[in-house]
Amino acid sequence: MSKIKFNELPLSDDVLRAIDEMGFTTPSKIQEKAIPEIIKGRDLIGQAQTGTGKTLAFGSALLSELHHSDHIQAIVLSPTRELASQIYEQFKRIGKYTDLRFTCVYGGSEIEKQIRTIKRGVDVLIGTPGRVMDLMRRKVVKLDHLVYFVLDEADEMLNMGFVDDIETILSTVPETRQTVLFSATMPDGIKKIASNYMKHDYLHIRIKEKQQTATTVKQFFYVAKPKQKFEVLCRILDSHDIESAIIFCKTKRSVDEISSELQAHNYNVEAMHGDISQTTRMHTLRRFKDHKIKYLIATDVAARGIDVDHVSHVINYELPQEDELYVHRIGRTGRAGNTGEAYTIVSPRELGILRKIERKTNSHFVELDIPSIDDIFNEKIKELLFDIQDVLDRGAQHDFYNVVRDMPKSMRDDVLAALLKMNYDSRIGYDYQDDYAMVKESVDHDRLFINRGKVDKVNKSRLLAFLCDTAHIQKSDIGEITIKRKFSFVNVKKDVTDKILSTCNHKKLNSRKINIEIAQEM
Repeated sequence: MSKIKFNELPLSDDVLRAIDEMGFTTPSKIQEKAIPEIIKGRDLIGQAQTGTGKTLAFGSALLSELHHSDHIQAIVLSPTRELASQIYEQFKRIGKYTDLRFTCVYGGSEIEKQIRTIKRGVDVLIGTPGRVMDLMRRKVVKLDHLVYFVLDEADEMLNMGFVDDIETILSTVPETRQTVLFSATMPDGIKKIASNYMKHDYLHIRIKEKQQTATTVKQFFYVAKPKQKFEVLCRILDSHDIESAIIFCKTKRSVDEISSELQAHNYNVEAMHGDISQTTRMHTLRRFKDHKIKYLIATDVAARGIDVDHVSHVINYELPQEDELYVHRIGRTGRAGNTGEAYTIVSPRELGILRKIERKTNSHFVELDIPSIDDIFNEKIKELLFDIQDVLDRGAQHDFYNVVRDMPKSMRDDVLAALLKMNYDSRIGYDYQDDYAMVKESVDHDRLFINRGKVDKVNKSRLLAFLCDTAHIQKSDIGEITIKRKFSFVNVKKDVTDKILSTCNHKKLNSRKINIEIAQEM
């Protein structure tokens, strides 16, 4: 961590007063390195991960150097309405004690109101490329006195196809302006913009954290065949205590498909991606913040604008295309001093990609068994009993005592069980059949099914000893052992499978004959 203090940086007294009021004393690495260079007038590319304080870096530098005038002096472009709004709110806090005026413009909101605000005079214009170009065509936005051009989340700008708009806007501004780009990654498109529109001696500041992923986020993964993934997702949602979750997909199509499927199974879920109107996206985000939506299905681009502290889980339904995007995704949980959990669903063929992400992000992933029907049952019964306790605490059950008294005593247990069954069914979205099909593929192991489980007093150590002693194999030949209620799964090396089947089948384990077979693929 940097030892320098904000008051040691060349910022104005008004900006320093605001930063102190915001509770910041020590700058992040990107802030420490970028602020002095921006104030010197250098064109700059700042490369750092989400959550490192990039907005404060360029915002504090700009607002320290600008003085109120009758022209737009700085423009900040952002890929989405949500991000533009966040930058605007941050600028209001940073510039609280200055006499500078700023506004935020984006599509999906009343353009006439934005026009009136700009005509009254603004020093800093923050907005999305499409709306800025619209206002330029209307002769409302004029950039001939521009001093600073800032492009935030530049990589996402390119991913969303804004490169032509950006180049059009850049072609209208004075060549003397200072250009600042901030981005999490450095695709070729950004290098092209830099070579074409930035001074030849521009500075590239790259901040690479040793520990890229949040230490407050525990990271897990499940291995499932592609056709199993949706059911695995439902099993995760139904077997874990989740306050709210963001579920990530790579494409807009995947977001639409998964959200539609989950809605069809009565999960409280909405979609968020770039093809959804701004008004709908803002309404969805507001409802998510207010706990009215439990699960949000999103693309990486759309999620850049989500700033919600209560997200308890992130679920990667599909792996991201780049390692950095994984860091962005799980950074949506474990915020504001809270802990979070991240689950990733991968096919056996994607394990190598996952391990690469693990190495590059200096993370540690723990593999979990796919949640069983017993796991789901236990979680939902726990929720149900908590809800019952809440009714009892409020005394809301009194109106029903007469119904219970009028019921024959011989029926009461059955009626109670039936009511629990009805309530349990209403809490389950997916129609789970059994656990037998939810077996994991392995390249060098076979997955064996054994028709004995916890009810037969089978445990891992006893089953391991039985297989080794009966088949005369080594403990190292046995992999993961999963004990379910009525059956078990054992991963074994392929070269001992036949030996186990021929020597252990129909032998007695805990005084009961067992049947062993290779678990079938779906």
